[in-house]
Amino acid sequence: MQEDHLVEIPRCNWEEWRDLYKRDWPRHELAYNLVQNYIDWSKHDRKIKDLTIYSLNGSWRENGTYVIIDRIDLYMYTLDESLECLRRALMIVDWDYYHVLVMCPYETLVFDVFQQLDVKIFNARPNYMYFLSKEDASVLSVSLPAGLCLAQLKPEHARVINDLWPHRETGSEFHIERLIRWNPSMGLFDASGQLLGWCMLTQMGVIGMLGVIEKRKGYGKLVLTGFVRRLAELGLNSYASVLVDNEPSKALFTSLGFTLLNRVNWIRNCERKLVEWKSGAEIDYK
Repeated sequence: MQEDHLVEIPRCNWEEWRDLYKRDWPRHELAYNLVQNYIDWSKHDRKIKDLTIYSLNGSWRENGTYVIIDRIDLYMYTLDESLECLRRALMIVDWDYYHVLVMCPYETLVFDVFQQLDVKIFNARPNYMYFLSKEDASVLSVSLPAGLCLAQLKPEHARVINDLWPHRETGSEFHIERLIRWNPSMGLFDASGQLLGWCMLTQMGVIGMLGVIEKRKGYGKLVLTGFVRRLAELGLNSYASVLVDNEPSKALFTSLGFTLLNRVNWIRNCERKLVEWKSGAEIDYK
């Protein structure tokens, strides 16, 4: 039997690969969005640093299975209902270094692979995925108080946003600045240009980093409403990933008409090569 390998998908094939996810639209829209994101990003930078896009043995045409590693972020998807191709791919990922499995819909498979390979989990953050169609978003109204305005974020806002982001870590400011430079975003500003609220579009086409300078002033709803309207103008549906226990955020998205789609998980493994982890940093498999 041939030994499995992760083989990069050539840039010249990305459009063909992307179009595999048009099947049963919009069931695989997030997978489509992710590939489209890197097609768009490659126009800014033909060789994006620390980005590798893999298929199993070069077989991406068969079922679209991919493992994408973008710096520390790892994305996975497959059209193979048995998940066997994705399982084999995950078995040969280098788990000696840590990855953040972003909005992973294959929690059970990942935990099983980790158990087989003795990969420990540093943390796992279950989220609910919410959805708002572009048609519903386009009819939302935004009434801004006097002196406030909505506008695209600028790269210099990355530091302010990162400093206030509860999930910040080494390299996260670069991550935020790259999203601002290359993807749609929205900021709420006062008359003096001070940033009051913000959100942006992540690689998967999911709204991310929603935040405000001051809570309980309605800034979050204003910037979010303006952003989903902007996404609708761009022809995009709106998706959002919300921690399962974040009741205020769930209420906010629901108030705008978002509906619950499914559950995903943000999973980070413990690296094995550079750090000696203490048992207290591990969590049990589910």
